Amino acid sequence: MRCILILSFAILVGTASGQRPNVVLVVVDDLGWADLTCQGSTYFQTPHIDRLASSGMRFTDAYAACAVCSPTRAAVLTGRYPARLGLTDWMRPSWRRAGKNPQENPTEYVGGANRKLLCPPNPFWMETDEVTIAEMLRGAGYATCHIGKWHLGHTERAPTGQGFTENFGGWDFGQPPSYFDPYKNQRIEGIPTLKPRKAGEYLTDREGDEAAAFIQRNKDRPFFLYLAHYAVHTPIQAKPDLTAHYESRPKTRQKNAKYAAMVHSVDDAMGKVTAALEACGVQDRTYVIFTSDNGGLLGPTHNAPLRSGKGFPYEGGVRVPLIVKGPGIARQSTSSAIATSVDYFPTILDLAGLPRTEGHDLDGVSLAAHVKTNAPVQRDAVFWHFPHYRGRNVSPYSIVRSGKFKLIKRYEGPTFELFNLAEDLGEMTDLSKKRPALVKQLDERLVTHLAKVGAKLPRDNLDYRAPVAPNPVPDPALPRVLILGDSISIGYTKEVKSILEKEAMVVRPTRNNGKNAENCQGTNHGVRRVDAWLGSHGGKWDVIHFNFGLHDLKRVKADTGKNSNDPNDPYQAAPDVYKKQLTEIVAKLKKTGAKLIFATTTPVPSGVRPYRATDDPKTYNQIAREIMKNRGIEVNDLFAFAEPRLENLQKKADVHFKPKGSKALARRVARAVRRALHRP
Repeated sequence: MRCILILSFAILVGTASGQRPNVVLVVVDDLGWADLTCQGSTYFQTPHIDRLASSGMRFTDAYAACAVCSPTRAAVLTGRYPARLGLTDWMRPSWRRAGKNPQENPTEYVGGANRKLLCPPNPFWMETDEVTIAEMLRGAGYATCHIGKWHLGHTERAPTGQGFTENFGGWDFGQPPSYFDPYKNQRIEGIPTLKPRKAGEYLTDREGDEAAAFIQRNKDRPFFLYLAHYAVHTPIQAKPDLTAHYESRPKTRQKNAKYAAMVHSVDDAMGKVTAALEACGVQDRTYVIFTSDNGGLLGPTHNAPLRSGKGFPYEGGVRVPLIVKGPGIARQSTSSAIATSVDYFPTILDLAGLPRTEGHDLDGVSLAAHVKTNAPVQRDAVFWHFPHYRGRNVSPYSIVRSGKFKLIKRYEGPTFELFNLAEDLGEMTDLSKKRPALVKQLDERLVTHLAKVGAKLPRDNLDYRAPVAPNPVPDPALPRVLILGDSISIGYTKEVKSILEKEAMVVRPTRNNGKNAENCQGTNHGVRRVDAWLGSHGGKWDVIHFNFGLHDLKRVKADTGKNSNDPNDPYQAAPDVYKKQLTEIVAKLKKTGAKLIFATTTPVPSGVRPYRATDDPKTYNQIAREIMKNRGIEVNDLFAFAEPRLENLQKKADVHFKPKGSKALARRVARAVRRALHRP
């Protein structure tokens, strides 16, 4: 869908005090839809979560974006369907040996003094160029913190590379080595981002303590807390006293006392969060969202009345609890509106009174008006796409739910199953043979959606990507140089690395696990991504060579933000916006303490597409020069160097350079970096 700038009256009223509301997002791992007292359980005891539900709105028809964890977590953070992200299965950890089919290879880990990371053998991580809700909130002045399970990548893909200033426990683990401090097992020596604190301490208790401490530290400023519990994922380990408590309770169909004790600990952590909000006096300006990343795992839990569980396309695999509580939300309210993981990003933006980003496609719809005024949720259908899973005998599938009907489309075996969820919540009666016209209609909607988001199908053979080398570890004896810039700088970066090979460690932001250089684009992109770029590769820099301008001065469609060839269309970032945003980026670069070098925008020949005026580089470069002069930053004038040599160096009717042109620019850049390295 097209994102538009919107601030509702209700949101403006909610932030009229000048202090933006806080947001606490709690995502439990593998928590089943019926595993809470407020969801109807008579075995589990969850008084704190029940109190949360009675203080806000509880959804009966809420869904995870996928039936397994990593895709849902990426959808929660980006507001985009897993199929659009290309992240459609759980991410295998970095310590699993690369191979053609990791499911068939034994898990190996290099521990002890020789501990090292091994790259993931498949494509299921979240790319760093995706915009997260943490990045949006951090850019608006929020303190941001991730606690618990991440499972979307490590190093630059870890939480601190995706908008979170603090990270307690987030790594690429799908489950903890152990729930007891020091959180290790025979293969894995602890969680790298969570230092041992007290021998025998229970992990979920620790997560609750870290959450309460973060709230206390940031009570006087807006904050975003993402509490993503490792529980109740395997290993099924619980505190002995709670296990004994549930062993003594009357037995129901759910008889796993250890699992029940794990749910109880999650509830205790929710109690710690609630108590901290109240003790700090911020509960009345804090929104709390509580949910799960997928349905309950069959074995530890029992998902009745829903069919099946985690990994499967039935309601037991994708339907999850959802509770939203906060200012303006009616107490003890219940909603049957369909909600899903991709909705949290736009909902949080609206609750915080923040605008959407032009040209950035979101798949979710905002629930803000619904939870405050019970306004209808504006959507026609929700979708799932799970084409690569190879566990528990689950064949690839896609799903569409529209109204009360749900269509499951399989890519192996019988093709369709159709259920009326209003009359058959347990999905026991397949209507596909009786309603062929409805099957055809829903299938057409599903196919259209999959094409729209660029979904990969099983025949596309994307099950596993060949492993690539992880980002290099810098030689500590060499100075460290970061190059930021557009595609022109991508063209000269490799040559700069070669020229300075023995003098400096030269790196730039990368995509696809280090395989491709990231285009830093214009200042619109830069203000969102600069923190992640600066935090990559260890986050310490001696020299930063950077450039912004060539994307800012191109023309774009006013309604979509897409590239335009019409000179009457607006700039991607008009000169005044460019000045403001470049100033903000420079301020962050200055804080690193690195020596900074700004490269001017190279010339624009006539006839380029998308449209760029040939005189605009001079205007934007002048703005940049003034900013750099005021801050004492050296300017590497690539414009002045290239302009008299364009016919020899630059492609015709193209902003990009010939190979010899990129090499000439590289020599110019290398000289500027070398001067900075040797300058006192």
